This record gives sequence, C-alpha cells and structure tokens, in this order.
Amino acid sequence: MDIDSIRADFPGLREWTYLDNAFICLYPRQVREGYDEFLDQWMTFSPKGAKTILGEWLDKANHVRGMLADFVGAAANEIALTTCTGSGLNIVINGTKWEKGDNVVFPVNEHNPMDTTTLRRNGVESRPVKVEKGRVELSDLEKAVDDSTKLVQVSQVSYVNGFRFNLKEVSEIAHDHGAKVLVDSTQALGALATDVKEEKVDYVSAAPYKYLMGPAGLAFLYVSSEHLEDLEPDRIGWKNQLWDGEHAEEPLDGFKTAEKFEYGTIHFQGAYGLEKSLEYINNIGIDKIEKRVLSLTDHLWSRLSELGREMYTPPGNRAPIVSFYQNDSVEVASKLMLEKVKVTGREAHGGHIRVSSHFYNTREDIDLFIDKLSEYPA
Repeated sequence: MDIDSIRADFPGLREWTYLDNAFICLYPRQVREGYDEFLDQWMTFSPKGAKTILGEWLDKANHVRGMLADFVGAAANEIALTTCTGSGLNIVINGTKWEKGDNVVFPVNEHNPMDTTTLRRNGVESRPVKVEKGRVELSDLEKAVDDSTKLVQVSQVSYVNGFRFNLKEVSEIAHDHGAKVLVDSTQALGALATDVKEEKVDYVSAAPYKYLMGPAGLAFLYVSSEHLEDLEPDRIGWKNQLWDGEHAEEPLDGFKTAEKFEYGTIHFQGAYGLEKSLEYINNIGIDKIEKRVLSLTDHLWSRLSELGREMYTPPGNRAPIVSFYQNDSVEVASKLMLEKVKVTGREAHGGHIRVSSHFYNTREDIDLFIDKLSEYPA
C-alpha cells in the first residue's frame, strides 16, 4: 500500500490529524468526481443516446446496488437502497408480522435499539442484554433468547467502544430458536471484510458515510432472499406501488426482490459518489485495508497503555474503534480539535474518548495524538 500516494488523495489530511472515522469519514478526491459527473449530466442534460436522465440515474443505482452486493457477499436482488441505517432497521421491524408474546433481544447500549412504537403497539417484549466491561457475553445473549424471540439485533461493531460481535455465533444462537438476526454494520463496512452468507445473518442495514467513504442520505438494506417474500414493505410509492389500474409506472414483478422496499426517488447523486468510493476501496482491497486498520488499532492500544489510560474497549477486540475513559472528555476532544486533531469525546458511559483510524492514517498520526493527549490528566 503506497500510503503517501493514498494520503495525497485526501485533501483533509493536509490540515488534520483525522482519527474520527467512526463519526464521519474523509473523502478522497475521486469521490468528488462522482458528484461532478452527476451534476454535469444534469446541468447539461446529457443522458446517453435516447435514454431519459431518470433512466441514467436508475441504471447507476442498479450498478451500485450490484457493487454493494458484491462487497458484502450478497446477490443484487437482496439489496435495497435506503436513506440511512435507521430506515433499513425500521423497514425490517415494520415489515415483520408480529404477535403478542413475541420478544426482541438487543444489547442495552445498541445505537438504534428495537424499542419502537410498532413493537409496543403489538405487545412485543424488549429484552436488553447487559454490557459488562465493554462487552456483551454470548452466554448472556443466549439466555435472553427463547422460542418466542423473533429478532435479535446487534451492531457488528459497537459505535460506543468498538466491541465486535462474532456474527456467525450470534446467528447460530438466534436460528436455534427460529429467530432472525438484524445487524447494524455501519461501523464495520469499509474497514472490515464482511460476508453476509458466511455469517448467516438475515438482515443488514448500513450507512456508507463512515468507513465506506460514501454519501450521507444514502444507505442500504440487505434482506436474505429466503425472507424477501415474507417481509412486507412498510410504505408504498411510485417505485413499488400496489395499484394495478391505469398508471404511469409498472409495479415490480411480484415483489420478488429487495427493490420492493424502495418506494420513491432515491439519493441518485449519492449513488454516483458511492460508486467511486467503492471503486477506491476495491482497488486497494478490503483485506489489505482490514490488516492495516487493525495494525493501527494495535499501535494505538499499545500507546494508550503506556500512558496508563483505563480502557473502555475490551482487550483483544479486533475493530477500528478504540475507546478509553477520560476526565472532561468532551472538553479535551474540543481542545484537541483546536489543534487540528479530531477524535470524539462523550460524557456518556462514564466519560470517554473514541478514536477510530482508517487505512489512510499512519502510526505518526497516532503518536501525535498521544503526545497531545499526554498534556491532559486521565
């Protein structure tokens, strides 16, 4: 990996020591080319041949849907383009057939926990699983799951401290009781290699504006093909209308693909940008990216240990996020930002700082952060 060449692609790195990719990732210049392509096409109204400009946009969306499918080991007909992670999670929750007495299981610190008006209205029990020493033990998760559990929800990587679930083991626990697994992968995709078939998960929702270096306002939902028929769209629009009378748009063929969850005009400009970010990541290789990210994580952990910081992230965790407890965490993060060092400080969960590196970061970035941090008492 030619790190100097890579870093030259990221204008933000000229000024910033940027270690906050779990918040918002930096863009490489190539992603802007995708946005420019969209704007140029629209402003000059120059679709190819006899295509309408909407036809161009839909073709691009279909292409990106296929790229996303390849990236996570799915089929293109299992991918729906959505607006955000929460949108995908709600599509699953609202489209599931609930019965009184059903329950759902999720970690108590889940980012978008399954406690919704839909579930409350249907008398579904929420079963939060405790988090101890920054981790959720699979044995505790297993105790919460029974034959009345319909969904088990986890984040592949916790937004709080980077705790990483073994998704395959979670799936085995859930499937043994006939439950399905719903995953928030926003803090993993783009940094860690992911294969939804290997991990046997049922649903994945993710937004690409973190490690995937993609747009805000465009996200995606993976629905395993075996669940496509049973999961119902939670809203209807011109792209998935049920009306079979006289209308301008033909309904989808039997609602057999995940496109049935795309009810209206999507963030097409974002699709042009996401195509470029996926190309950038694929050109490097996600396996190489994961190896570098985890190496940087190890270095950060070692340097924080030298400072004697109390860790919030459990030892041995293999993810891009490292969190540690810090007095006046928000104030410290703000002061570091004034020195052009970007991390996240939170008062919640005991007061901590979250550091999240990506493949374009270096050990020197981490060492500079540690040098600045050492000026502040733990």
